[in-house]
Amino acid sequence: MTLFLSKDHTHPVSFNGPIRTGLFLESKRFLGIGYHEFQKEFMNTLSNVAHGIWGASNFLTYSDGGEVQPDTTRGFPIIPQYFITRILKDSDLLEKLKELDLQPQIDAAPFRDENAPPTFEEKEEEPEVSPATFLISSIEIRMNDFGYGSVIFTGAVRAQQDLSILEFKEVCKSIGKQLNNYSELFSKTFETVWTNTPQDIMSNAAFVSNLKAQQNNQYLGHQKEIGKIIAAVCVYEIPCKDEESFQKAKELYTSQIFIRDEKYTEDASLDENMAVFIGHANHIVIYKEGHSSQWQRSLLRRVLQVKNVFYTMFEEICENLIHINSSINLDDAHPNPALLEEKARILVEYHARTEFLRGVYDDYDNHLDPQSLKILRTIEETWETADRIYALKNQLDLAKNIHDRLVQDLHQVHEKKLGAFILIFTVLGMLSVIIELVEFTQLHDISPPNPMRLLLLCMMVFIAILFAFRIRYKAETQTKLF
Repeated sequence: MTLFLSKDHTHPVSFNGPIRTGLFLESKRFLGIGYHEFQKEFMNTLSNVAHGIWGASNFLTYSDGGEVQPDTTRGFPIIPQYFITRILKDSDLLEKLKELDLQPQIDAAPFRDENAPPTFEEKEEEPEVSPATFLISSIEIRMNDFGYGSVIFTGAVRAQQDLSILEFKEVCKSIGKQLNNYSELFSKTFETVWTNTPQDIMSNAAFVSNLKAQQNNQYLGHQKEIGKIIAAVCVYEIPCKDEESFQKAKELYTSQIFIRDEKYTEDASLDENMAVFIGHANHIVIYKEGHSSQWQRSLLRRVLQVKNVFYTMFEEICENLIHINSSINLDDAHPNPALLEEKARILVEYHARTEFLRGVYDDYDNHLDPQSLKILRTIEETWETADRIYALKNQLDLAKNIHDRLVQDLHQVHEKKLGAFILIFTVLGMLSVIIELVEFTQLHDISPPNPMRLLLLCMMVFIAILFAFRIRYKAETQTKLF
């Protein structure tokens, strides 16, 4: 076993994962007035009502004056990478965790041999000892648009025993499973933002899940839980003193953490003094000490935060579209016009918002530096994002076809109603003619009706009845065809 972390030593680690926030912005409004001024005022408002540092991605400094490097080198994207963020660290973090009865550290679960045979002998149980503890230094809660955001835990793992890289991987996996123990902190942050945001800024649309529209069962989103991290990923940074240890680390750690597949072991770094490896739950930055800056090493984490949110949004919106598309019945012989209009409206809303989201995603990579762009492309290939976007596109096309059919059905319903009115007025007109004929045959100043007049009257009645039944049969036949 190759030693990775000695007992009582620490190793820096960060965890991040996408989370449902239930917060939707009226993005079209912001495109007109801009985000910057509102975010600046909003950060000040939130700083006065809740602990922590409040910031936004298109500001170079947070509210406490701490410098934040921009996420781009070619200007900021049209839609900010995230709308607002809350960072809890130092005394603010400890005070908030104490208030919610939470701990500033997470103990990893003890190692267990899952392949060991069961024993039936009674033994005196010894207290299990955690192999390592994650010491939390900061928690950052980011809120994007479209009801999603991300949570970033940064800190260090302190070993309680000597750990190999595989054991360290299991420790991080165990810690990642426990991050949702802090979900109350996340939910209260989203409620704070919702409460202090002007009503005309937040949208009421239940695109996936929404704080204000949880009871609308037309959307699958009402079943989604807000305030829970969906899937946490871990980023390791491994320093090396020289070229020899650098090359050895690249071979050793990638072979033990990732599946032996080229796409899981492709180096995404453009810097010869740094290696970046992309996985699914685990990601590694290996670097030579003194040759790479903290900013360069943090690019993997930064791109992952954004990419993970987009990927989860694409996946769940696709799931939601499948739910909506399959729930619409197009074979109803007597559809309800109001229900057809509501379903058509929902499809239009989903289609428009999803296309807008795809536009935001397509705009994101236009503002990345070369290293971040390389990392993004590697993530897209490893996670097979093209398949996810292709599936989303297919569901959007299906939604458009269903919407067109709904509009057609709605048109048929209106035509049927119009045909019924025409039928009624036609019959009424013919009856008025019949009544006039009856009055004409009953006048006192003329002779009794002759057979010709009676035959004319009967023919008019027969034609009216035949005409009415013909129109009704034709309308019903057309309805069944559609």
